[in-house]
Amino acid sequence: MADRADEMVIAGMKPHSYANSINPFHRLHKGIAFILFVDSIILLLITSQIVSGFPSSTQTTVLGVFAAVLMINWLAYRNKHPLVYWPGAAVIGIAGLFFALNALFSLYSVATGSISAFLWVFLFSWAMLGSFRRSLSHFHQGYKKAYRGQVESLPGLELELGEMLAACPHCMAILAIRPDLLNPKDDCPYCKMPLVSSKLAARYEEE
Repeated sequence: MADRADEMVIAGMKPHSYANSINPFHRLHKGIAFILFVDSIILLLITSQIVSGFPSSTQTTVLGVFAAVLMINWLAYRNKHPLVYWPGAAVIGIAGLFFALNALFSLYSVATGSISAFLWVFLFSWAMLGSFRRSLSHFHQGYKKAYRGQVESLPGLELELGEMLAACPHCMAILAIRPDLLNPKDDCPYCKMPLVSSKLAARYEEE
C-alpha cells in the first residue's frame, strides 16, 4: 500500500472533485440531503396510510400541509439553513425507526416460516443503518460547523513525514494517516469503525 499514497483522496470524493472543493463535508451534505428527500417521501406515504380512514377532505388537507412542511424542510436543509439542521436529522431518524420496526416484523415473519421475508429483513436493515448513520452525523462537530459555514477549508494541521489527510469512510472525520501503515485493525478514534476493510487490505497485500 505504500506506493498508493498518491491515489488516496477524501472519502466519497472523485479525484478531480478534490481540486474543485477543499471542503470535505460538501459531498457528505449533498448525500444526506438526498437521503432526507427520500425519507421525506417515505414519511409522507406512511402518513397517507395513517389518515386513510379519515374523510377525503381531511386526508387532502393533512397530506397537503405535511407535504408542504416536508418540502420546505428539505429545500431549507439543502441550502444549509440553520433552523432546519435538527428537524432534518429528526426526519431521517424517524424514517430509520420505521425501517427498524419493519425489519423486526420481517424477521418475525422469517421466524414463523416465511422464508421470502428474509429479503425484506436485509433491505429494511440496510435502510435502517443508512438512515441512522446519517442522522447521527449531525452530532459530529465537524459536520455541524461545516453546515453552518464555519469551516471553509481543511484545518491547518502540521503533518509529519509520510502522513496525509484523509477522511474516515464512515463518519467523515478528518484524520492524519500513514497510508503505508494502515491495516484492518486500525479504527477511527471517533466512530470506532475500521478505516480499512480486511478484504481491501488482503487484495493489496497480494499485489
